[in-house]
Amino acid sequence: MSNWLKIFGGLGCVVLIVGLILITPGLFLGALLIANAETTVYERTKSPDGGREARVQFTDAGAISRFERFVFVKSNWVPSDSAWFSCRAFWAHGEPEIDLEWRDNSTLLIKHHAEPRNIADVAPTCGSVKIVTMAVEPFEDL
Repeated sequence: MSNWLKIFGGLGCVVLIVGLILITPGLFLGALLIANAETTVYERTKSPDGGREARVQFTDAGAISRFERFVFVKSNWVPSDSAWFSCRAFWAHGEPEIDLEWRDNSTLLIKHHAEPRNIADVAPTCGSVKIVTMAVEPFEDL
């Protein structure tokens, strides 16, 4: 019985080492792309009470990424525009025009020109902020 444990233990180590050798370059490349990503903020708007901020942004991570538009919501006390400290309210493929409008301190209206098939995700809320979307025709990319 102990011989079988040694065999399976040895095979497990080989599989782990081969996996690390194959996966590590991909993880390293991904980390480099994220570290060198360039973010463009197209619109930034504060809630009526000034407590929250919504922004439309595009992050260019290089040739292997495609064009995406995001709307993030964050508290104003957070100094960074990093996605790690924000809530992703809206995500669309391509480069559709997006306009932001605060209806009140806890409701954000996102008007967009994205075709329904190009909308990847819409969050119903970002914390206590209700997210409302409105499609505006014509649907087009910039």
